[in-house]
Amino acid sequence: MNGEKTLAQSVSEQITRLCEESNFSRDVVNRLIFHYGYARTATLVAKLRQHPKTIPIRVNTLFTTIDKLFESLQAKNIPAQKLPAVPDCLLIEVEGPKNLERKEKSVQIKFSKKVNEVLTGLNLTYKDFFPTEDLKIGDEISVVTKKGEVIANGILMMQLEDILRRKKGVAIKIIESKYAIPNLKTLKEFLRGQFIRQSLGSILVGAQISLKTKDRFLILNAGRGELLSYIWQRNQNVKDVKYIAFERTDANWLKFDENIKRLRMYKLPVERFKMSFAGFARKFNRDETFDVIVIDGPSTNIGLRPKLFENLKENAILKTISIQRKYLTEAARLLKNGGTLFYLTNSLDPAENENNVQFAVEELNLKVAKQNIFIGSPPQGDFIGVEKLQYLYPDKQDFNGQFIAKFTK
Repeated sequence: MNGEKTLAQSVSEQITRLCEESNFSRDVVNRLIFHYGYARTATLVAKLRQHPKTIPIRVNTLFTTIDKLFESLQAKNIPAQKLPAVPDCLLIEVEGPKNLERKEKSVQIKFSKKVNEVLTGLNLTYKDFFPTEDLKIGDEISVVTKKGEVIANGILMMQLEDILRRKKGVAIKIIESKYAIPNLKTLKEFLRGQFIRQSLGSILVGAQISLKTKDRFLILNAGRGELLSYIWQRNQNVKDVKYIAFERTDANWLKFDENIKRLRMYKLPVERFKMSFAGFARKFNRDETFDVIVIDGPSTNIGLRPKLFENLKENAILKTISIQRKYLTEAARLLKNGGTLFYLTNSLDPAENENNVQFAVEELNLKVAKQNIFIGSPPQGDFIGVEKLQYLYPDKQDFNGQFIAKFTK
């Protein structure tokens, strides 16, 4: 009995240590350990805290070719790679992680979404760090985590009193960061709409969709337009396709418009719906009305990198899973017999992924279909069609952690 108690304590201490070292919530770590075991979880968490060695960009083949863009980037000394199995995709190399010298003065960053962006050079405002009384404008400053890890160095651009008064603007200009990514947004090729940053999972989904004349296509959610614009890019010569996009937020629609304008896709014939999901379901109350549906919906984003902290709690995870099943339920209702449904998440939690696939198969009468492009890894499992599901694992493929399922009805 004492031995069992000692073992349980030892396991608990290991989990506590992993949570403290990674700044990941115990709820997230426990869920990953339940599915992957402790050793694999420790490896996954370590990878999640690192930036992938490359970032994907999708080539806008309406205005250039992958070879021309590749050569243009090479001429600018921007290292890029081709991914032969994936059309229209280039991988831009990321420099790092760097060992940064700690300056005489330092500030601790607040744990927010900003902490992950600072790793790649994003400047800080007054609300992103805890100021100290010895700060003076022009100081060289190290930006550190609460454990003292230097993630960036910069120059203080504001007086302390302005920071305390919450003055808007750049408070710390980042000079060097743990990872260095080429400033793609300043390139003429970017400004001319020849490429866009897009996750590899999203590119893989778009590359597999071939529409037919008079097809009806639906995307839930439209997001910032990366995936929808790619699907239209590949199918823009197909006649009489009806594109319908659902998105809940004005901010995403605004970014959607910016991206479509920069990509010069003015003729993209999309009918937009900005409303609640319940409202959308009421509006489209007829069953079996779409030939192809993509769910790029809510996700815990556990697989996104780099991630120096993750404070998700169990109730938020369960709420996300519940919403995902609502999306799947509506999509199954709206999908025509013989139609195709893609389901994409940014998560490594099987509860959001293969467990939802089982729900779709057992409760919604969908069938798992073979994917045309498969560069990831299938999950472990013994249900029918599991080998057709695709994970991009950070410790195997070294991209953001994503999951793709393809269904037919």
